[in-house]
Amino acid sequence: MSKVDDKRLLVKIATLYYQDGLKQAQIADKLRLSQSQVSRSITRCLKEGIVKINVVQPPNVFIALEHTIQQTFSVPNVIVVDVEDNPTDHTIKRAIGSAAAYYLENSLKKSDLIGISSWSDTIRSMVDSLTPGKIQAKGVIQLLGGVGHNGNIQATILTQTMADILSCPAHMLPAQSIEQSVDEKEKLLNTSGVSEVVAMFDDVNIAIVGIGLLEPSNLLRNSGNYYDKTTLKMLADRGAVGDISLHYYNASGVDVLEPSENPVIGMTLNQLQHCEHVVGVAGGIDKVEAIKGALRGGYIDVLITDRVTAEAIIRR
Repeated sequence: MSKVDDKRLLVKIATLYYQDGLKQAQIADKLRLSQSQVSRSITRCLKEGIVKINVVQPPNVFIALEHTIQQTFSVPNVIVVDVEDNPTDHTIKRAIGSAAAYYLENSLKKSDLIGISSWSDTIRSMVDSLTPGKIQAKGVIQLLGGVGHNGNIQATILTQTMADILSCPAHMLPAQSIEQSVDEKEKLLNTSGVSEVVAMFDDVNIAIVGIGLLEPSNLLRNSGNYYDKTTLKMLADRGAVGDISLHYYNASGVDVLEPSENPVIGMTLNQLQHCEHVVGVAGGIDKVEAIKGALRGGYIDVLITDRVTAEAIIRR
């Protein structure tokens, strides 16, 4: 992991402890760390000069910006990564993915059952940044159908790769993300292979999700997992600004499709709201409204985004 990821965590712990007055046990609970790790980090902050009379914020760490978003949207934790003023899409995904991997490696517990919405380049970047053998989990569950309409199985491969890194079982969702009809979806939900995995969604205590736009990403487009133009127009007419696991919501974070008209096989927005800990990874100016909608809907407990996007979130 990069030194800036390590320093970002140290600065956040120091701010919570010295400026916000939280106790070490409260910080450990808030950031999903052990209390001993919090204690060691506070000691390091003093030794390394991060804490003097005030918390010293390095130029590439943005605690004030993170705090503003947390307060504005009532989200428990925000992590803002540094990027140049006009970052490429690749740069944003790589920076967010690295920070997400660092967050996971410092917060994951062996008892955690992780769900990933695996049709995401940013999540793929996170998995690529994980250190094999460093952490373990109870299992990794695919939260969105992992087979593309054209036979693409990248999402399934990503789920298995993450499970291998975490030395735990992988639970695949053997279905397309979007079925041809709600009837077809219901038939698949009644098959043993699909129903067993879907039944595990309520047991997931950490969900890692991307935040998408109305217009499908290149990854989804190549997989075939996206709505046709007619349906996309209908979603737009209903005010859709973004999606999580292909479940679309409006600017207020309200689901724009009724269950009776939603053919997606994956963790629902309602299930996300009830999940113990949801980490949303997304960046880019084009995703500002989608991110804000997700925050307003209460779907995200931790937002990991880039500086340019974060500044736009509080400016608009």
